[in-house]
Amino acid sequence: MSVSTAGFWMQNITVTWLMREWSQTDPLLVSLVQTAMFLPVMFLSLPAGVIADRFDRRILLITAHSVMAATPIIIAGSILLGVQSPSLLLLMTVVLAAGNAMKLPTQSALLPDLVATPELPSAIGLNSMAVNGGRVAGPLVSAGLLPFLGPIALLFANALTYCSFIIILARLKLEQSATVVRAKTSLREDVRELVSFTLADKKFQATLLRSGLYFAVWSTVLAILPLLVADAREFGFVYANFGLGSIVGAVAMEPVRRYLGNEFTLNVAIIGHAIFIAGLTLFESIAAMSACLFAVGAMSFYVMSTFQIAAQTVLPRHLRGRGLALMTTVMMGATALSSPVWGSLAELWSPSTALQAAAIFSAVSLALTFRKKVIPENL
Repeated sequence: MSVSTAGFWMQNITVTWLMREWSQTDPLLVSLVQTAMFLPVMFLSLPAGVIADRFDRRILLITAHSVMAATPIIIAGSILLGVQSPSLLLLMTVVLAAGNAMKLPTQSALLPDLVATPELPSAIGLNSMAVNGGRVAGPLVSAGLLPFLGPIALLFANALTYCSFIIILARLKLEQSATVVRAKTSLREDVRELVSFTLADKKFQATLLRSGLYFAVWSTVLAILPLLVADAREFGFVYANFGLGSIVGAVAMEPVRRYLGNEFTLNVAIIGHAIFIAGLTLFESIAAMSACLFAVGAMSFYVMSTFQIAAQTVLPRHLRGRGLALMTTVMMGATALSSPVWGSLAELWSPSTALQAAAIFSAVSLALTFRKKVIPENL
C-alpha cells in the first residue's frame, strides 16, 4: 500500500504540474485537477460500497488497481505523441478516480478482516502510516526526478506500483472470507438500510458532517499550493513535508490522544490545521512554507485517522462497506466541490486570499460543530 500510494501521489503531483505548464498557470484549470480526482469518488463511492458488501473485496481491489494502472500509461503515451491536452489530463484523472472510488471503501472494509477488534485503532494508525509514507515518498521522488527524468518516467513508474499491489493482493491469504455472507437484497434496499442506520445514529451523523467540513478546507493544499511555488523541484519538496508531517503525527497519535482525550485533540488539530493553512500566506521562503506544510500534515493525519476510527467503531460489519463509502462520498465530494471555489477566489483576488478564506471557514465550522462528539473517549 505504501508503494501504491507513492505512485498515486507521484501521478497526482506530476499531472498537477503538467496542468500548470500546459494551461499557462491557469488557476481554475489547476484546481480542476483536484475536482476531477475527487468528484467521481463522490458519485461512485456509495455504489462501490454496496458492491464491497456483496463480493470478494480482494478481487474488487485487484480490479480497481488494474483500471488505475492504465491511466498513467495513456498520459505518458500522449506526451510521447506530442499531445499537450488539459482535457486529456482531466479525463484520465477522472478514470483514475473511478478506480480509486472502488478502492477506498473496499480497502477500508477489508482492514478489520486482517486484525482483531481490540487492535483496530492501532491497525488503522499503522495503515495510515503506510499510506502517508507513500505520500512522503511520492512527492520526494517527483521533486528529485521530475526535472531530470521528466513526467514519462514517473508515470510508467506509477503503473508499476499498481502492478506490485495487484501481485500482493493476489497472494494474500485471509483467515476469513473477504466476502460478507448476507441475504440477497436489491440496491434500493441496501441503500435504505444504510440511510436508516445513518438517521438513527448521532455519532455517525456527526462524523459525516464534521469530516465534510474539514475536507472542504483540506482541498486547498493541492488546489492552491501549485500557484505559490513556481519551481517543479521546490513544489515536490514542499509538498513532501505534508506527508512527512503526517508520519510524525502518526507516531505521536497514540500518546497524545490518550493524554489529552480524543475529542479535545481532534478540535485542536482542526484549528491548528486552519492556522498553518493561513500561515502559508505569510511566507515566501521554501523553508517556511515547508514548515507550515509539515504542521498541516501532522494535523491532517490526526483528524483523518480520528474520523476513520469513529466510523469503523460505530458501523456494524454488514454495513461497513456502505457506511465507509458514504463517508468517502462526503469527504471527496467536499474536496471536489470546494476546490474550484478556492481556485476561483485565487483567480479573482489571489492565492493568499483563497487560503485565508479557507482558514476562516474552518474556524467558523469548528465553532458551530465542536459539541458534536464523534468518538468514545475510552477507545
